[in-house]
Amino acid sequence: MHQNFDGNNSGQKVSMGLHPWYLSNIDVELQFKSLRDSILAPNVIAVGECGLDKITSTDWDLQLKVFRWQISLAEEVGKPLIIHCVKAFSEVLSELKHVKIPVIFHGVNNKRTVVQPVIDSGYYLSFGKALLTGRDYILETFWAVPLNQVFLETDDADVDIREIYKSAAEIKNITEKEIVLQLEQNFLNIFK
Repeated sequence: MHQNFDGNNSGQKVSMGLHPWYLSNIDVELQFKSLRDSILAPNVIAVGECGLDKITSTDWDLQLKVFRWQISLAEEVGKPLIIHCVKAFSEVLSELKHVKIPVIFHGVNNKRTVVQPVIDSGYYLSFGKALLTGRDYILETFWAVPLNQVFLETDDADVDIREIYKSAAEIKNITEKEIVLQLEQNFLNIFK
């Protein structure tokens, strides 16, 4: 089970999910049972990362089965989904078609044409170190996403989040304070 936290700090807000990189037919049902048992803890505020990845060696059918399980679990417990998606946007969007809970696509570093259907669906997009590269396509993508659908992250990169906020403010041509206030509101909208 992939956990986005240091398991020793039970008060810290975390997400929990079965990441497509770490799935195995051998123990996936046991992993899912463990996730189901843990997901109701008050400090677990989201399900994920979960999703689909076309470049990992994990079997596609297994990824799809486990992703569907996690979508159902998230809806059952009323917690948002944090999506890992690599070269599988149309497939992920198809699976999310009837989902009523908030969805965050994590680690966005794609061209606008690739993520436009995500934007149009009203889902949230989380950007990280890609904003610091200065690549035109990622700057254009970030600029095109409405601020009320944005999150910022460091993920596993050794990057200061303040640098990402600074870059985001420059791209949007607004102050860092405006970015902070909007992202706080986005957080409150999702994690009521």
